Formats: sequence, C-alpha cells, structure tokens
Amino acid sequence: MINKKKYSVTAIGNAMLDVLCEVPDQLLIKESISKGAMNLVSRERSNYILKLVQPIKETAGGSAANTISTLAKLGLNTGYIGKIANDPKGKLFKKDVLDNSIFYNTEFLEKNNTEATGKCIVLITPDKERTMNTYLGATEFLTEIDIDEELIAQSDWLYLEGYRFDGQKSKEAFYKAIEIARKNKTKIAITLSDSFCVDRHRSDFINLLNTSADIVFCNEEELKSLYQIKDIHMAQNLIAKNISCLACTCAEKGAYLFHESTITKISTKQVTVVDTTGAGDNFAAGFLYGLSKNFTLKDCATFGNSIAGEVLKVYGPRIEKSLNDFIVR
Repeated sequence: MINKKKYSVTAIGNAMLDVLCEVPDQLLIKESISKGAMNLVSRERSNYILKLVQPIKETAGGSAANTISTLAKLGLNTGYIGKIANDPKGKLFKKDVLDNSIFYNTEFLEKNNTEATGKCIVLITPDKERTMNTYLGATEFLTEIDIDEELIAQSDWLYLEGYRFDGQKSKEAFYKAIEIARKNKTKIAITLSDSFCVDRHRSDFINLLNTSADIVFCNEEELKSLYQIKDIHMAQNLIAKNISCLACTCAEKGAYLFHESTITKISTKQVTVVDTTGAGDNFAAGFLYGLSKNFTLKDCATFGNSIAGEVLKVYGPRIEKSLNDFIVR
C-alpha cells in the first residue's frame, strides 16, 4: 500500500509585502529603473521610491507565496517556507498565509538582526506592465536551519522560487531542500522568476535544471536569457536533452509546452488586463493543480492560462474572488 503524502505542494520563496502603485513611464526613465524587471534595491532606496509614489494597494506577496495562495484557494493542502521579521509587515504576511490554511512555521528573523520584512514596490505603467523594486530584507536570511524536512518529505511537490538565488545562505538552503526532496521522492518544480535573475545566476540555474527539476516554469524572456538565444524555439533541443518538462508563458500569446522532443502551443482567452503582477505565479498554480488532478500536460497548461487570466483582472498578485468554480471534484 502506498502512503499518501499530507501536502500537495510546499514552496520556498521570498516572503514579503507587495506595495502596488500606478506610475507614468517618465518616472521609470527619470529614476533609471529597468522597466519590466525585478530590480534589487536597498532599504534606503526602497523608502526613497515610496516617497515618489502613491500606493493603491498593499498585499501579502512574494512569487512562490502567490502560487501557494492560489493552490490553497483551489482546495489543495499546501505548505510554505520563507523568512520574515517580527514586525508589523511580517505579522501581516504571516496572518495572510495562515488565514489561507497554508502550513507555515518558519521562525521570525533573530531579534539581533535589524533588517525588516521584505518589501516589493510594484510600479504599474499605463501599458499594465509591472516593474518591481525589491528590498529583500529578512527574506535574504533564510538558511538551512529554516528548511523543514518533515514538511518537504510529506509533500508531493517542492516548488522553488528562482529569486531565492539572490542570497548565499538561501542558495545553500535550496540545495538542502532539494536533497531532502530527492531522498523522499518529492518531485521538484522550479520557476526562473525573472530574466535579470537568470542573468545573475545562469550557471547555477542550468546546473539545477539539468540535475534536479521535474518541471520548469518561465516566461519567454527568462527562457531566452537562460540559453542566451533570440527565439524560444531555438531552446527546443537544449530542453529535450536535459529537462523532462518546461512550461513557458508568453503573455497574450498563451504558453508553450516543451515535453521530450515536442513543443506545443497553448492558446489563451483574451481578458481586459488591469495589472500583470502575479500572472506567471498563478499560471504555475493552475499547472500544478492540474498535475495533482492527473490532467494531461496540455490540459495543465490550459488550466494554468485560465487561472492566470483571473489575476490579470485585479490589482496585485492574488486572486481575490472564490475559485470554487475552478475546483475539480
């Protein structure tokens, strides 16, 4: 008899609050902010940018946490590992996670560490593109000690957020988590997170994907950055040799599914876009949900597109309405 694991998906990622602001393109130009990217900033720089804008919404965020939040809304048992400080924003993040019935027991940052809970200022331009300015803060101090072996062992999937490569201790924590997952036959999903993140850690990503990933999530620019190519179809042979499955989102064009030696285009329904923040995170949630329900890979990608479409209709990375109509009984 096969023992069923307690959790469908456990994720490791940057635990932080998202602060959403609508801004003109001129602000990005004036402040030399790279549009469409995740820009790492200091605490001082983060506070400076906040003085230039008028936030319209503050919400618990973090890429992997967004994915887990949606999976929880879809009725799956989930877990999360991410570091926060014992401050108001950290307590708000923790409450949000626990209120969504997500298992979360990562210890607060040590009292002698003065860093605050991480914060991502999301600048939304008129074209609905999101540009992130991320102060990692406490989340940068995730270490091997924070990796819950029992939680990972009791999960069908371990979902790893690529942003966590920005931090040496966090990188070591990643590899410990992967070792635990392998030992306990927990499958591994990885998201590349951001093309600039891929640029910073290309060799680490390639090594990780080639040796550990059961499935990889990315967007078009991240895939091009990973293999330093100009067209995503050029990656087909490289993927087939090393990665069993890769799902690549391409905004309004839908997604491409790379599996073994084949590439399949998955179309998507057009929606009126309010904000693109969290689209990739929610695509991954939909895809992983499909896997938990034994969908075909193509149907997983189609379902991922549907879930991503829901978050495009709201400000922020979290779907606010009930997802009961999407749940497969």
